[in-house]
Amino acid sequence: MKNSEQQNNFIHYRFALAVVLSIAVMVLDVRSKLLADFRYYFESALYPVLVFAVSPNSVSNMMSSQFKSHSELLEENERLSTENFMQRADVLKLKDLEAENQALRKLLNSPVRSETQKLFAEVVDVDGDPYLHRVIVNRGTKENVSEGMPVITDVGLVGQVMNVNYSFSRVLLLTDSNCAIPVINERTSVRAITKGNGSYDEIIVNNVPRSADIKIGDLLLTSGIGGVYPKGYPVAEITYVGMSESQPFADIKAKPLVNLDKMKYVLVFGTSRGDYAEDDIEERAKKLSDNKTVLQQNKVKNLIESMTVKPVVKKTDEVKNVDQ
Repeated sequence: MKNSEQQNNFIHYRFALAVVLSIAVMVLDVRSKLLADFRYYFESALYPVLVFAVSPNSVSNMMSSQFKSHSELLEENERLSTENFMQRADVLKLKDLEAENQALRKLLNSPVRSETQKLFAEVVDVDGDPYLHRVIVNRGTKENVSEGMPVITDVGLVGQVMNVNYSFSRVLLLTDSNCAIPVINERTSVRAITKGNGSYDEIIVNNVPRSADIKIGDLLLTSGIGGVYPKGYPVAEITYVGMSESQPFADIKAKPLVNLDKMKYVLVFGTSRGDYAEDDIEERAKKLSDNKTVLQQNKVKNLIESMTVKPVVKKTDEVKNVDQ
């Protein structure tokens, strides 16, 4: 009995020693990365074993995907064909609206905007400073990217390009404290300015009077004022509206539509500032001016010149002749 008890105690002692050593090794590894190299080589050596262990699941998934039923393929093909047809119809509608917009601009003597540059880009890095909300994309001057270009995703506005080099560009996000965006309420057309407050999930809406019609859930769009951001792109959704009698403006907060801390791909495109060449300024000014107004101004100018007091000059001339 004593021998068996001694063996049990010895086993317990070894187990306790193993636990203490394991905890000590884990603490050392966490603080000093002591076993990083060992873990790397050990995982590399066990990689074939891991592949072999998951191979049955991989084979079953491959076989199930290969033996997909013919009816499912036909159904998916029909669905994709329908979606493609609907998208083509939407494109035709957009073309019709674009032509109508150009016709109305010509009728109102407003310059017609040309197509802007659109460029697909990937987010390759994030600014390490937690107080600066900025990302780096893999497009630069070699793709004609310039400072001030707005950046969007398929959900809404992201921000604008703030620095550019040959291969990369730094994008200022709309949640950064240095970013201000003119917006308009989609429901009531109330204008305001959004400003970042350092949080990815919240921005501040400024310059909204307390009497303005704005509610939680309202969608904010870019207003196009200032010419930096194009008009009509979604920005944020109102999440809080507070009123204070001591303040002339309402305390309003909104949530950006784009998940800025998880986005991977963005779209960079030119603004309306670059839609016109500098050489066309005089020509566009002539088109905007009304010929009838110019003629009327010339008539008024001629009338004023004809009303100048010329007899006074004659009298002075006669006085000079008398003196002579």
